[in-house]
Amino acid sequence: MEGVITLVPIGTVAEDLLSHVESALREIFQRRVEVADPLPHPDYAYNQQRQQYLAGAVLTRLRKSGAKGERVLGIVDEDLYTPDLNFVFGQAALGGREAVIALPRLRQSFYGLPEEDELFLERAVKEAVHELGHTYGLGHCPDARCVMHFSNSLHDTDFKSRNFCAACRRYLPRLVSS
Repeated sequence: MEGVITLVPIGTVAEDLLSHVESALREIFQRRVEVADPLPHPDYAYNQQRQQYLAGAVLTRLRKSGAKGERVLGIVDEDLYTPDLNFVFGQAALGGREAVIALPRLRQSFYGLPEEDELFLERAVKEAVHELGHTYGLGHCPDARCVMHFSNSLHDTDFKSRNFCAACRRYLPRLVSS
């Protein structure tokens, strides 16, 4: 399905979040965005000692799921990690077709703060765009306002835009077919 970005809920993911991300990705990437049937909860990726889910295992399962689309973005409401990091907001193989984002650390309540729904939704969009940017071959950008800038913390995510900087935008059209 050329030109289609497919969102794949993994486990239970709120409909309003899926709808918001779907709409934002359609606008930013100028692509059709579809929501696929959910994959089962990622129990296979759970690490009891860390009490987190291994991002690479979730990404591998997403890759093997048979989800259709030019790009496939998994969305999971569980805390993800990679072996060398305490956590990740998401993961993608540079230039691969699939990516995954994790929702828990994007919520204010994760840090004991009152929820801010609009802030949470905006963070989810930024992480979705960032990880999909990797699937189109973009690396991390030195421009702190660019969506492709590495987020080491939520402060970084909140500071950056949901959009690509001029340099990343110039590179993107060569990668994205109309």
